[in-house]
Amino acid sequence: MFAEIQNSESTEGSISQESTNEEDESADTGKISVDEQLKFYKENINSLTAIEKIDYQSLLKSPAVLTYYGDIDSSSDWYAIMNNYIAEHTDELEVQNAVYPESDTYELYIEQTTTNVVAMEPDIIVYRMPALADKVRDIGLSETNDYLSSILTTLMDSLPDTEIILVEPEPVLSEMENLNSRSLDYRSYMNEMKEVANDMEIQVISTHEQFINIAEEEGFELAELYKEDETSLNENGLIILQQAIERGLTTKTEE
Repeated sequence: MFAEIQNSESTEGSISQESTNEEDESADTGKISVDEQLKFYKENINSLTAIEKIDYQSLLKSPAVLTYYGDIDSSSDWYAIMNNYIAEHTDELEVQNAVYPESDTYELYIEQTTTNVVAMEPDIIVYRMPALADKVRDIGLSETNDYLSSILTTLMDSLPDTEIILVEPEPVLSEMENLNSRSLDYRSYMNEMKEVANDMEIQVISTHEQFINIAEEEGFELAELYKEDETSLNENGLIILQQAIERGLTTKTEE
C-alpha cells in the first residue's frame, strides 16, 4: 500500500532514468517520443502540473539541475517521498540541496542564502515554505511578504529561465492552534506565502491542503495520523503524506 521510502542525508546526488532510442521506443510501445512530449509541454506551458514542469526541464536539459531550497531537512520523510516521486516521473535530473532546516524568511533573506542557490545554476528550484519558522520567530505577515517577495525576485532576476515552484509544508497537528504573540499560527504565514506566490505567478504544490483533504476523504481524524507527540506522522499519516505529495505534484493550478 505504501511505496518504499528511503531517507537521504546527502546534499548532492543524481537521479537518472535509462534513455532508449526515442523513435524506436515510440514505435514499439506506442509511447510518444521525447520530441512529441516536448512539443506537448511547449504548447501547454501555462497549464502544466508541477511534475510536468519538472519533467519538461529534465527533457530539455538532460540532465537538468533541481535544487531544493528553504526550510528542509534532507533526512525527512517529506524529502524522501517527494524526491523519489520526482525521480520516477521525470527524465534525468541532478539533485542539489541548498537547505536551511528551521530557517525563517528573515534568516533566508538577511543571510543572502539566494547567493548559494544562484551559484548552483539550477533549472528547477523547489522551495519549501518556512511557515512554521516564521510563526516561531513571531514576525508580522507584512514582513513575511516583504522577505519572501525579495527572495523570489532575486531568484527570478538572477535565473530568468529557471522554473521556481513553492511547496506547502505538511500539517503539524501540535502547532495548528498554537498561536504566537500576534495571534497567528503557521497556517497564517503559509497563506501569506501563497498570496505572494500567486501575485508573482509562481506555482505552489499544495501538500498541506491535499493532506487535509485526503484525510477527510479517507475518514480519518487528523489526530489519528500522528504519534503521541502530535508532530511526527504515524504509519497511516505517512501514507496520507505520500498521497498528498503525489496529488500536489499532479494537480493543475487553478487559473
